[in-house]
Amino acid sequence: MTNGGTSPSDAAVLARGRRLLALAGDARVRDSADEARTLALRAAADLERGVRLTGGAGATSAVRCRALLDLAEARAVAAADSGATGVLEALHEAVADVRDVSPELRALALRRLAEAHSARYRYTADPAELDAADRVFAQAQDLVQRDDPVRAELLAGRGGVLLARVESGGGLAVAAEAVRELRAALALTPGGEPRLAERQLLFGRALRRHHTAGGAATDLHEAEWILARAARGAPADRTAALAWLERGEVLLTLAGATGAPEWLDLAAESYHHGVRSALRAAEPLLAAQAHHQRGAVLERTAGPARALKSYQAAWELWQRAGAAQGPQARSTFERMTALGATTQT
Repeated sequence: MTNGGTSPSDAAVLARGRRLLALAGDARVRDSADEARTLALRAAADLERGVRLTGGAGATSAVRCRALLDLAEARAVAAADSGATGVLEALHEAVADVRDVSPELRALALRRLAEAHSARYRYTADPAELDAADRVFAQAQDLVQRDDPVRAELLAGRGGVLLARVESGGGLAVAAEAVRELRAALALTPGGEPRLAERQLLFGRALRRHHTAGGAATDLHEAEWILARAARGAPADRTAALAWLERGEVLLTLAGATGAPEWLDLAAESYHHGVRSALRAAEPLLAAQAHHQRGAVLERTAGPARALKSYQAAWELWQRAGAAQGPQARSTFERMTALGATTQT
């Protein structure tokens, strides 16, 4: 036996599986999907064998849990699906293996399991997956100290799940809980954290949904402020684009609530920034959405000629992305046609 509780042959099998998994990760970074899948399948085969060997060789539960976590990752890469059935099976087994051994390792396994349920929801739209993710994130939080850096990640993860529950029909109480979780996550997130902007974006969304569900007007003002920070500070252009678009929606709601025209001008500006960020991110669908929304605002503030230009830019992007038959693309075409007729008369 090795010091880690595995025999030399077991350790060699697991080490080979992990090397293959690392190579699969490198292939994903290079956008080589076929190579990544092939390597991940080989990694999964070795890791499955390693798990079987550790199960019968008196290995510690921690060793077997780590092997199962790696197996779950390999299966996720091979299936290109973090919520695949095989991934969930491995993660459930990993959680069970460290039930009474290591709080840190159990918290990690629970977080991975919660993330897998959340990913599965994005494919199935089954609310039971959100309920499971919520429950498992909460279990993981109970194992982590309040000053542990991991806690911010767990809070953000659960906040995102609660936000998804709100967007699928949850009420004010769920929205309020999402706001609390994400506010707490941000309080624990340092300024240099690469995921800060993503968490700010989630928090802004949660505030807007809380307002829609019956919250206070202050939700909108706080959302506008935090979304502007997210958009301006995001290291990734896609995150910035999403934040600019979300801020635009908040500003439109403020315009409707107050009747103040300056909110509309700020909304048009926000959508303009969203277009630029989306184009830099090579996200034509996001850019088309931003152009369309800006056109709708410009119809109210700047007249049909300027609005038409924005709709035309949106329509070109819908076509380029192969999404010209979608409902928003059709709406763009209808407005473009109507305004074209107006400007020619």
